[in-house]
Amino acid sequence: MPHQLISDLQEGMAVQQFFIVRQAETRTDKSGKPYLSLVLGDKSGTMVARAWSEVVARCPGPFASGDQVGVTGLVSSYKGELQLTLQYINTVEALRDLGKDLKGYDPDLLYQATPYDRQVLWQELWQLAETRIRPPLQQLVLNLLERHREELMVCPAARLYHHPYVGGLLEHTWFVARHALASLTIYPDLNPDLVLAGAILHDLGKVKEIANPPAPELTAAGQLLGHIVLGWDLVRAAAQPLEFSDPTLLLQLEHIILSHHGAVEFGSPIVPKTREALLVNFLDDLDAKLKMMSQHLESDSREGDFTGYHRVLQRGLYKGGPAAAAEPEALPKTEK
Repeated sequence: MPHQLISDLQEGMAVQQFFIVRQAETRTDKSGKPYLSLVLGDKSGTMVARAWSEVVARCPGPFASGDQVGVTGLVSSYKGELQLTLQYINTVEALRDLGKDLKGYDPDLLYQATPYDRQVLWQELWQLAETRIRPPLQQLVLNLLERHREELMVCPAARLYHHPYVGGLLEHTWFVARHALASLTIYPDLNPDLVLAGAILHDLGKVKEIANPPAPELTAAGQLLGHIVLGWDLVRAAAQPLEFSDPTLLLQLEHIILSHHGAVEFGSPIVPKTREALLVNFLDDLDAKLKMMSQHLESDSREGDFTGYHRVLQRGLYKGGPAAAAEPEALPKTEK
């Protein structure tokens, strides 16, 4: 059976193919029997999967994030969301050792990545910092971009909710930075160096928070400290050898990093207390939520004018409206 993209699956479909494990957890049902709760992925998105106790008895695993697996199962619906009920699951490595036929196995189909050319995104971010941010913030931003270039090129922006794929952090950062640049034409009295530096660096801590880009998982530092504190630490450490000439300016940049989630209940230790920090907070939230909406609309296959309920956005989405405009020329798609 040829690979069916997750984005094309519909309720009632039988599945016999390969996926990458994005998350794996053993739980117990109401009767105390173990079952597997999984998030499986391919290049089009992710899907929740369940392997109940009788399947676990035949296919004990273990299974971990990053494993490539072959499965058979049936697409069902639970609380308005599609999920895959598994009848069999095993790793590609184990299937190969058993001499099983791996027809249809193509690892290139299993990894989700930004559709945009990452080299172009990177170059535009670099040019933005180089030409639109003045010293002393300019050198700080350029140093951090260069130091973490390889990580930024592959790091997801999140594990699940927005841009959760290879290069997702770079894509998200580019969009927030471009939003910031446009906003400065409307609010010219804001400090442009702070706004652009904050937009580019606000999520930098995610390069230390998230590991294993093809199947994102949190590092120990990510779980114990979180990307906000990790990003603040990266900025502060990079500024020290520069003998930063304006400590007040640096303090305001650090405030943007620490406050960019907007509220204590959302993970920021402090709320935005400058106009520049408030702007970065809203632009970050705007791009994340627009991406969540796009992802949800693309993955929803139910009939009708509205999608199923999105737990984070706390709403169903209207599917109508005009077709999306062409992507801006500054964002060429990656060659297929």
